[in-house]
Amino acid sequence: MKLAAWLLAVAFASPLASAAPDVTARAKALMRAGEASQPQARALFEQAAGQGSGPAAHYLGLMLKNGMGGPQDSAAALRWLELAARRNVAPAMFIVANMLQDSDEARARYWLDAACDLGYPEALQQKSVALSEGRMGYAHNEEQANLYLKMATHAMGHRPPEP
Repeated sequence: MKLAAWLLAVAFASPLASAAPDVTARAKALMRAGEASQPQARALFEQAAGQGSGPAAHYLGLMLKNGMGGPQDSAAALRWLELAARRNVAPAMFIVANMLQDSDEARARYWLDAACDLGYPEALQQKSVALSEGRMGYAHNEEQANLYLKMATHAMGHRPPEP
């Protein structure tokens, strides 16, 4: 029993257990420092995302989507962003929903609803508009649209920190 507790303590104290957040933070600083450092940021995000970091997968997806630090690659961007979405990164869910809106309405709705479930303000606002206009496969429903708009307004004042 003591051996299991010791192994658990070592695992949590290990640099590998905390490496992804440190790498992600360093990569975010490089990404924002300008074009010259963006290729390095992209490589660091890929490393951290490969180690399981949802936020790193989110930022890597954004860089690929926007051609930062290398060529633009929409298909790879969608793969990384959807991976981040599966790791409960609400902004990634919202971006995936928007990327899929014209090509796969059912998946787009799934991710928009998932981001709404996490209280992501932009998703709540977009769902409000979709309900009001009867788009994205949602039935026109003004009452629900108003409810989602109120939830979006409230969520804007309680925005969580960025991933």
